[in-house]
Amino acid sequence: MSNRGTVDPGTGRKLSAAVLFAVGTAGTLATVLGFFGATWWGWDRIADWRFPLMVVLGVTAIIYGLAFRRGLSAVFLAAAIVNGVLLAPMWLSTQAEAASNERIRVVSLDTSGSGDYRHATIAWLDSVEADLAVLYRTTGNWEEALATANVPYRIVPASVGDAAFGQALVLVRGDAVATPMPPVPGSDVTVHISLGSTDATVIGLAVQNPGSPVEAESRLARFATVNEAVLGVSGTVVVTGNLETSRWSHAFDVITSGLVNSENGFGYAATWPSSDWPLIGDYTGLPVDHAVYRGDVTVPIRTVGPDVGPSHRPLLFDLSPAAG
Repeated sequence: MSNRGTVDPGTGRKLSAAVLFAVGTAGTLATVLGFFGATWWGWDRIADWRFPLMVVLGVTAIIYGLAFRRGLSAVFLAAAIVNGVLLAPMWLSTQAEAASNERIRVVSLDTSGSGDYRHATIAWLDSVEADLAVLYRTTGNWEEALATANVPYRIVPASVGDAAFGQALVLVRGDAVATPMPPVPGSDVTVHISLGSTDATVIGLAVQNPGSPVEAESRLARFATVNEAVLGVSGTVVVTGNLETSRWSHAFDVITSGLVNSENGFGYAATWPSSDWPLIGDYTGLPVDHAVYRGDVTVPIRTVGPDVGPSHRPLLFDLSPAAG
């Protein structure tokens, strides 16, 4: 009888070991290189993948340890733990206590993508009763869409900064008062929002994902400009938008220096891509849309909205007076 067409169990085992070894080694190397984002932009982009790295390395370590070499699996497990430690503040850290139930609800959304999603976006904004919506890379006639939807939103005639990639739109609802301001250097739009006794200057921007060293340096320069300008603004300030990077990158540190991260305490919630699968939707991408702030406010509520059409999911957060 011929053995042609059969697979040698020893060969299959060796192949499986080689694949797991390659995956574990690559993941471990990526874990380390992510700490050196200030040295090279490519490594800084690796830092965005901390959650997938933790999952892949954890699974690889378990399988490799049970089936092959336990000593080497410990290295993969250690790398998974390193990523887990970096992720931990998203659950273990907290925001300051709110002094009251008063709030300003803000939504930030990069509307780029194919198709016309104005009506779906407006319907969702109305359903969550957002007081302020900052929308980036907008197209189409939003005035007509708002009128057709018959919702209590009005367009704030805010100027768009020179650094913006495309148009930007500011919508305000009900009794909230939004005053357009000259765009902070490096930002898309800047607006002052007040409702009740709470007020804040909201600075919005959406950047492009760098694909070269020149683009990466340009983004860093823009982030540094925004941060310097923000620290010079009096009162409560919020910076929000699509930064195309995560909290673990050098680029994120540049724009958020001196500011509080609204992610702390709310867990991992991916905003890109916009896939919103049941149960696992928040974990099937990267959290690249952000809101950071300083001043006498806190963020008691922060969530990522559903897939309303664009390539990013909307970011929703409340601003409330901070206790003490």
